[in-house]
Amino acid sequence: TEQLLQQLQGSNVELDRRSKELEDRAQLLESRNREIARASGSLEAKSQELARVSQYKSQFLTNMSHEIRTPLNSMIILAQMLASNDEHNLSPKQRDWAATIHAAGRDLLALINQILDLSKVEAGRTETHVEACPLADVREFAERTFRPVALKRGLDFAIEIAPGAPASVATDRQLLEQILKNLLSNAFKFTERGRVELRLHRALPGRVFRSDVLRQAREVIAFTVSDTGIGIPESEQETIFEAFQQADSSITRKYGGTGLGLTISREYARLLGGELTVQSQRGVGSTFTLYLPLLEPAPAQALEPAQLAPPLTPAAPTTVPPRESAPLTPAPLTPAEVEALAGKKILIVEDDARNLYATTALLENYGVTVLPASNAREAFAALAEHSDTDLVLMDIMMPEVDGYQAARQIRATPGIEKLPIIALTAKASGADREQCLAAGCNDVVIKPAQTRQLVAAMVRLLGR
Repeated sequence: TEQLLQQLQGSNVELDRRSKELEDRAQLLESRNREIARASGSLEAKSQELARVSQYKSQFLTNMSHEIRTPLNSMIILAQMLASNDEHNLSPKQRDWAATIHAAGRDLLALINQILDLSKVEAGRTETHVEACPLADVREFAERTFRPVALKRGLDFAIEIAPGAPASVATDRQLLEQILKNLLSNAFKFTERGRVELRLHRALPGRVFRSDVLRQAREVIAFTVSDTGIGIPESEQETIFEAFQQADSSITRKYGGTGLGLTISREYARLLGGELTVQSQRGVGSTFTLYLPLLEPAPAQALEPAQLAPPLTPAAPTTVPPRESAPLTPAPLTPAEVEALAGKKILIVEDDARNLYATTALLENYGVTVLPASNAREAFAALAEHSDTDLVLMDIMMPEVDGYQAARQIRATPGIEKLPIIALTAKASGADREQCLAAGCNDVVIKPAQTRQLVAAMVRLLGR
């Protein structure tokens, strides 16, 4: 019996010891859970803080874009008017000066657009609109945009749709064209002699892709841009895809540029389910290839476009080095366009005196009677006095009553409810466009407005 009691006592001691160990482990586990909870809370707080910072940055860039576009608008319009020299009172050198000012303004606008594009990519706000994109249209876009650059630079430029290539690809046309524009701009920028080529072809079978979409695709189409330019060392071929980076600092000094084009292009390629690769050798040339899945064309999706449609007459690429860039006089309006504008009465609602002056001068140059208004109150007073007004150009960002409210008020006013309205605004996102249309505007033109783009919109609405 005594031996049994000793065994029970020993078992109780062992149980107490194990119970104490379990209790210690439970306390340790609880302590670790509290630490994990604190860490999780800290990570969540940091994540929220990063989201707020990203939101603030995007809002800042949007606001700065608006503030920069506003003075740019008047500068570009007036420089373009000077360069056209309709009164024939400028010397050729003065016309070149005006054309150079105009080109510099377009370069600055392109830089603003690149920064905004990068901001939208980083914030995950770039949306896609998938549609059938004929390869013939891609070839025509490249020919129209870059043939003048090739002639100016004295370079051979070839565009080939390879035998067996599909007739079209289902993708976002605007993103595809922007990628190709960035790649071809770089090719011409860094090639001083020789050749630039764009080749559209099916990808070779057996190629290994990083993209899951490409790996699962039945077929892949490739857009290859090759040049005989300065080339890129192998050690720097990934660096060039990082934001604000180029192969070396001397490239930036010699050729200029932000280093954003390839960053944006690679992110756009990912959005389209594809990827962008590079093969290059220093002093020999570079080959960039965009691979996209060859999908069946899908019905148009009601998605917000990543950016507004390109202007009817594209500007010359802005990446050609200024030292070799010859000033180009903007193309004049066609006789039919001038006739469509002559004698029309147009109300311009614009709170920025510089833009009001520039747009007024532009339209009066084509025989338009302009009714100027610096705010919505003046606009409605002008409409009440001039019932024969043909069209309204409406600024959006105005104090007191903004352009959205003014457009809605016009639509709600008997007698002028069907008056054509074009929103002329520096707010450039797809959401801003949709908001303008929802408020009752018939069309949207982004500042700085190209004359032909603005006139095309006006002629279309005036001819309804």
